[in-house]
Amino acid sequence: MRARAGILLLGVLAAALASPAAQARRHRIVLPGEPLAHALTLDESEWTMRGSKTTVAAGAVTIRAYNRGQDDHNVMLVQSDGTPEVVALKPGESGTITAQLRPGTYKLYCSLFAGTPESHEDKGMRFFLTVR
Repeated sequence: MRARAGILLLGVLAAALASPAAQARRHRIVLPGEPLAHALTLDESEWTMRGSKTTVAAGAVTIRAYNRGQDDHNVMLVQSDGTPEVVALKPGESGTITAQLRPGTYKLYCSLFAGTPESHEDKGMRFFLTVR
């Protein structure tokens, strides 16, 4: 008798959990991801640019650039309002750009020799940053 009552109870519970009302009450816990950073580092050398992050938070963003190459380089960033930000770097130097960035995609690049066959950007010195 007890076994039969237990089986009946399990059947009732299974039916209740399978009902649309029970399914609508299920809660899925979605934990927030890590907060986005407001800073990144950018390493330059002949003919590459590598960023420590590809996505950052909108607002004040600090870009710390390092010239790890043997030639002079720079980092150019054009803000969404058209304002250019640039930092020139001799070999072994570092510099910082801090800019107010709105959500979007930004190109960071070395602008030396732009428009010539020796363009550093055309040789691969560019990096795309997503701002959310």
